[in-house]
Amino acid sequence: MNENVVPVAEENDVPRENFRGMLHLSSFWFSIFILCSPLLILFPGINKFLYPGSGSPFSDISITHFPNAVFLLQSMARWGEIPMWSPTILSGYPFAANPLSGLWYPFGWLAYILPLPLGFNLLAALHLVWAGIGMYLLMKEEGLGHASALLSGVAFSLLPKFYSHLAAGHLTLLYAIPWTPWLLLYQRYAGAPAGTHPRFRIPPGVIFGLILLADPRWGAFVFLLWWVYACANHRQKFSKLILDLFIQTILGLLLAAPLLVPLIEFSSLSTRAALRPDEILIYSLPLVNLVGILFPNSKGLHEWVLYSGGAIILLAVVGSLSGFLGRKKYFWLSLTMISAVVALGLYIPGSSYIAKLPLINLLRVPTRALFLTGMGIAGLAGYGFETIQKGMKSTQLRKILLFIFSIAGFSILLTLGMRFTLGEVAPGSIWGTAMIVLGTILITAKSRDKLKQNIWIPLVFILVVLDLGFVNISSYQPRVRAEVLSDRYSIAEYISTKEGIFRTYSPSYSVPQQTAVQFNIQMADGVDPLQINQYVEFMDKATGVPREGYSVTVPPYANGDPGEDNADYLPHPKLLGILNVRYVIADFEVQAEGLDFERQIEGVNIYRNRYQMPRAWIVPVDEKDKSIPTDIKIIESDPNKRIINASGPGKLVLSEIFYPGWQVKINGTKSELSTEFNLLMSVELGPGFQEVEFSFFPVSLIAGLALFACGLLALIVLTWHRKIKLNSKILKPNQN
Repeated sequence: MNENVVPVAEENDVPRENFRGMLHLSSFWFSIFILCSPLLILFPGINKFLYPGSGSPFSDISITHFPNAVFLLQSMARWGEIPMWSPTILSGYPFAANPLSGLWYPFGWLAYILPLPLGFNLLAALHLVWAGIGMYLLMKEEGLGHASALLSGVAFSLLPKFYSHLAAGHLTLLYAIPWTPWLLLYQRYAGAPAGTHPRFRIPPGVIFGLILLADPRWGAFVFLLWWVYACANHRQKFSKLILDLFIQTILGLLLAAPLLVPLIEFSSLSTRAALRPDEILIYSLPLVNLVGILFPNSKGLHEWVLYSGGAIILLAVVGSLSGFLGRKKYFWLSLTMISAVVALGLYIPGSSYIAKLPLINLLRVPTRALFLTGMGIAGLAGYGFETIQKGMKSTQLRKILLFIFSIAGFSILLTLGMRFTLGEVAPGSIWGTAMIVLGTILITAKSRDKLKQNIWIPLVFILVVLDLGFVNISSYQPRVRAEVLSDRYSIAEYISTKEGIFRTYSPSYSVPQQTAVQFNIQMADGVDPLQINQYVEFMDKATGVPREGYSVTVPPYANGDPGEDNADYLPHPKLLGILNVRYVIADFEVQAEGLDFERQIEGVNIYRNRYQMPRAWIVPVDEKDKSIPTDIKIIESDPNKRIINASGPGKLVLSEIFYPGWQVKINGTKSELSTEFNLLMSVELGPGFQEVEFSFFPVSLIAGLALFACGLLALIVLTWHRKIKLNSKILKPNQN
């Protein structure tokens, strides 16, 4: 053999394990340990609330997911029903139409078995393990050996972007994205000849439906990925492939319809329906942040996390430049590059026009595409790992080593340049450079046959797990449950001692949502990405806080500092009173006519609103008569129903937001709802004592459930048809 040639696999060879050292590595327990590493990384904070490593005091798990879970469980325990409407924040909103409600994703209910946040964190960790297993099986199906596929799996499950988003509280994304490799895997199974794979094949549409139920925002990304992957790897007639993809897509949409149909209705009535291009493209990745692929930044913005690991990025380069397994690697290379470009968002010419397209205009934050970038790098790293194991021609080896040395040199020079120009070097730059240098040494040593296979492989895995493990642990700060749930506890406790049904309003987020929900405090303000547009317009006047574009909070905080931003704006007590607001709670003084100072707790001012209206009142037939009847009694108030005893004649006004799906009956007879102040529900009453029942069960939800039933029926028919088809193929050879 020529000395200048290192043995290399043929272009289309399917790699098999043929070396002794791998016998130990490929053991079942070693693989399980590697794939379960997310559990070890999250173990220090597994029973705590996770917050960003940057020191941000906010996390969606505490602000949104925990209060929603508490409200859901309390509703089921107290009233024995699943809530369709939530009165907890924003003076009420359609709970069943909100993707963050935790209502529709079936596996999400497993978190409620355990105390929270333990249930949330453990379920997120298990989803990351699931992501690694799915990526491992997918790469095995593409032809990689056990060790190479395992590397891709662990690289994906330990992707730092997962952990930074978990720290930010984006729980539903952590539920949805790990299903992505499984969708691609079962798409491959669906197109494979009968008998070549396990008989039990989950239709890809079922997995697509699960992704949509977990987080519809990821559905748009994964839909495109799924179709492109299927077309790039099809093993059947193209026309049949497109038909199958269409059928499976419809199946997924039908199975997710109980969430999607109400969500479409909610979105059309929300502030998200009028997003500007710059609001859609918020948090686009600045070009300078592309250097984050080399250097981790655990203290930076979670949306801009790009790091995949020093050794992983080098192995991805090897996979990109090698000829191993031919065109299969080009899908992962294209995915990496295209998703990285999408993440640039606002910095791409013409992106503002694309952001106006239907459906796309409902999505925000293009940097979510970086999850796909990390997935693409993980796939390429598997190919690079396999290439080094199998060997390369000397000419190819020289080219690859030149690229690797160039990356290492660039990393070193950039780190030194920071030191001399800025006077200091970020810890992430030092760490990233060290990992790249170590990765370069390992790759070079193996390529030059200086390390045996059974030594090199464990060293690479150790380096990858230590690298990503350290970065991921640094990306979050655990806070004990008692600390998070006791935030402004004494204020909420004081408010809860007051009798009657009423709401509170805070221009400074003085009572956090996770604290308020423990005392059943109902808030006129709130934090949620979906808000009823008519309500926001009303609150713009009631709060006195100017709004410039879209905000996830009511009221908005211009500089992201709730304690100071709205100190100069005076609320309108009469308008707040219409919303049944009894108390205004602020971190600063509020000198508005109609607000009487009551007391101060923990430096927070509590004001009583003189103009508070009751939760329900009568507008007399003669509007000149300003007297309000006192014989109004709310005899039942659960999340989906309000029953009121009232005497007419007059107009009964209920301080609940009018929304499609609310119905009213007077003495058991359906009546017509109208609106008051273009916001609240009202109904005309005749003379005498009457029982009025307001109930919420939207037509959109009924339609969604009906479509779901159609989806289940379609799934049964497709499964039956496939079984008949498979049996006929098995019987034909026997008949011959």
